Order: sequence, then structure tokens, then C-alpha cells
Amino acid sequence: YDFVNPQTLTHTLETKQIGGLYLAGQICGTTGYEEAAAQGIVAGANAGRAAAAASAGVKKPEPFVVGRDEGYIGVLIDDLVTRGTSEPYRMFTSRAEYRISLRADNADLRLTRKGMDFGLVQDEERMAALETREYMI
Repeated sequence: YDFVNPQTLTHTLETKQIGGLYLAGQICGTTGYEEAAAQGIVAGANAGRAAAAASAGVKKPEPFVVGRDEGYIGVLIDDLVTRGTSEPYRMFTSRAEYRISLRADNADLRLTRKGMDFGLVQDEERMAALETREYMI
């Protein structure tokens, strides 16, 4: 199938050639609904934040990027935009050099605070639970 070379995207999944155009899913060379959903989170967050800033007449906000050390989403996107793909890409845990620390039982500790900092998490109950959990550590 046809796809956009993912090396023509930034880590926000915005195209380098057309500013404000964000892509996610099979068009980026991936296969599977998990990969599409992961990309959709990052592309959607960045597109929404950029659109809100543009409509408010303020400068483009800091990009929301998940690092390779923060989550498998970061590994997936970094692999795509830096290495590209010659066949439909699947995210395997073996691709992550930080796989020992990227566990389901600590995902809230790794990513909720980042979501809060970028205005993506606003649920007060979730934030209170995170603070309690951080305090226990």
C-alpha cells in the first residue's frame, strides 16, 4: 500500500513540507491499530495544541514529544522518523532499549505528569492519585 515516508515527519508527526499537517496510522508506514492509536495520541495532541494557539493568536506551543525512555510511543515514533521503514512497521518490545523500565505498572508515573504539564490530563481525581502514588515512592 502507499504511505508517506515517515522520515519526512517530525517527532510531533507534523510533516516537514506542509506545516500544520499532522499524520498518524497506516499512512506513516505502520500496521496495526495499536500503532495507529499511539500515533494518533501524539499527532492529535500536537495538532490540537497548535490549532488552539493559532486561534488565540499566540506562538506555536512547545511540542508534545514522548521520548524513547518515556514510553513505547516514543520508541515507535523515533524509529519511524529517524530510521524510516521499508515494510509495514510493528512495535515490538525488543526495539526498546529501556524496555525494563517501560512497564504497565508504572505508566501513570511516567506519563501522567507529562500529560498534565502539556494540558492533556485535567482530571483532578487522576492528578490526586498520581500525587499520592509519587508520595509513596
